[in-house]
Amino acid sequence: MTVKQIKVFAPASIANLGPGFDVFGLALNELGDILNIEKSSKKEVKISLSGLSNNIPIDPTKNSAGVVLLNMIKREKLDYGFKVEIKKGIPPGKGLGSSGASAAAAAFACKELLDLQIDNKDLVEIAAQGEAAVAGSAHADNVSPSLFGGFVIVCENYDFIRFDAPEVGLVIVMPDLFYENKTKLARSLLPEKVDLKDAVKNIGYASKMVASISLGDPVLFGRSICDNLIEPHRAKMIPHFKEVKKAALDAGAYGCSIAGGGPSLFAVGNDLLSIGKAMQESFGEISSEIYISKPNNRGAHKL
Repeated sequence: MTVKQIKVFAPASIANLGPGFDVFGLALNELGDILNIEKSSKKEVKISLSGLSNNIPIDPTKNSAGVVLLNMIKREKLDYGFKVEIKKGIPPGKGLGSSGASAAAAAFACKELLDLQIDNKDLVEIAAQGEAAVAGSAHADNVSPSLFGGFVIVCENYDFIRFDAPEVGLVIVMPDLFYENKTKLARSLLPEKVDLKDAVKNIGYASKMVASISLGDPVLFGRSICDNLIEPHRAKMIPHFKEVKKAALDAGAYGCSIAGGGPSLFAVGNDLLSIGKAMQESFGEISSEIYISKPNNRGAHKL
């Protein structure tokens, strides 16, 4: 068998973006995972890790990229397997789509490496199944922007709508907090029912956010980052959340909320470094890192 390989980059992402729980996702510039995948003669998946890989399993049944590759072997009835080197550029467990980026990179790599004629909707579903191995559910609000870049609206049955994101500056503050099974924990905090008035508010802010993307208006985008449904519950797992958010808004941020399932917070504004430092100081005794970014409109691609 002729050995073939491919090297792929997939960007980090922020899901929810305030009012768009399990629906909105935004790809981030620069921050991402690099996967080098090659065919192997044995019908198995072997994983090696480097970079920001703490607490990430190499067992392919428990690794988002590994699950994608195992499923691809079954789906395409392959008589061979894969070796994959994962260079993690996204810190796991911080709400920046770490497992989603690895899953997206693996799905994209398989399509290219095997020359598969599958549509984008199927590609999202393949990647989402990898997410399910880590997050407990096959949600697509991280894998979609990691695959295709930009701002993505995720619909039922892995349908999605993608827009180029406007030139908007974001600052992400990542506190030194770690939770076992963080995504499952974050989902366990959510209520089964919500008040109608809160749902209506979220619909309004979500509509404003989509309008801001269509208009290319970064200020309107930032001011649409308001969430009355999810944020109040997930804030309980983030120490000093109220103080950090207030510090961001007082420092000039247009909006601030939890990145994905947390514990990172993100804000949109102009003087991003000042906003980030104010947020960082408000975490008090908890150390944190600041990352300044903007949207990535390219998505997964070969290197």
